[in-house]
Amino acid sequence: MSENQENQENASSIILPDDQYAHTGAPTEWWWHVGTLFTEDGRTFGFEINAAGMKDNSAAYSYAFTQIQITDVKNKRNYQKVNVTMPCPSNWAQYDKTQPWFVALGQSGTDGAVAMSAVDSNPLNMSVQATFTDIDPDSNIKTPCELDLDFFQQGPPLLVWGTGCNLVNPNGTSPITRNNYYYSLTNLRASGIIKIGSEEIKVSGLTWMDHEYGAFPNGSTGKVIWLLQDIQLDNGLHLSNYTKFGVVPQENVPMPSNATFLVNGESIFLNIITTPLGPIFISRKGITYFLKFKIEFEDYKHLSFIVNVSYPDQVFRDGENADVYEGVATAEFLFNITEKKQMVITKGTAWVEQNLG
Repeated sequence: MSENQENQENASSIILPDDQYAHTGAPTEWWWHVGTLFTEDGRTFGFEINAAGMKDNSAAYSYAFTQIQITDVKNKRNYQKVNVTMPCPSNWAQYDKTQPWFVALGQSGTDGAVAMSAVDSNPLNMSVQATFTDIDPDSNIKTPCELDLDFFQQGPPLLVWGTGCNLVNPNGTSPITRNNYYYSLTNLRASGIIKIGSEEIKVSGLTWMDHEYGAFPNGSTGKVIWLLQDIQLDNGLHLSNYTKFGVVPQENVPMPSNATFLVNGESIFLNIITTPLGPIFISRKGITYFLKFKIEFEDYKHLSFIVNVSYPDQVFRDGENADVYEGVATAEFLFNITEKKQMVITKGTAWVEQNLG
């Protein structure tokens, strides 16, 4: 592909609300809701609702899956479900932009089902429902869980890489098979109900949604490994930071990473340094996950972000081989006055993803 062609694809990469719809021919596509929800008395919950469709280039089949999670920070409990559907249903998401937007996997009310639909014909405002049954790995106790949430986006999206488009497969035969497209709605005002067993809890908060589609990148080593932190600060600064694909993280070892900042409606892409810090959490499959991260600018060493996981065990444990960390966290933006003295500029919420298994 020529440089001019690549620039044209980047320049017209994301058009909303059209690109909230599904994309014909995309090898991968998902809508990923995550974030922090609060009760009126200050109780904190993390949540995830993910619906994804995937194509396996090495085989003649495709599949879909949902990931659903609730973390009760106060009671130190994580409820979760991964549900895989093979093949991916042809009608799982709306491709026709003249029709009402939706995403749906599983029959409504069944274990692992997710449904998303537009509110008032605006696909950037969403009504989202998810149902699942958590099975405690130690006690085998089953807990039915539900989420019924409404999301209303305010302002422009965060365009990952600054453009929302990244060339990952030069041999692709079309833009959707050459490029990874990625934007985030980071100013979603959320409200609704979550249910854990017989408890019904009214919640609200500022949450995050990723829509990623097209070709999916692999690391130079062939290992699909990365760390990601999404941060929403109280002063309105939002950013998404990820480490280089294929690089295995080590405690206290700085890693090259890239972050996209949303500043006054503009998406700005910068080189960043991420350092995984202790403490650590070791999963049942023996994989080491990190519970604290330091994120620094390459050129402004006096500024940094600290991300702290809110509850250690937020590993998706379903499946024999699946082992991925998805979890709610808090964030601080710091000004380093001296090596040992820091001033907190602002605080906020965060979400941590660790794909190491």
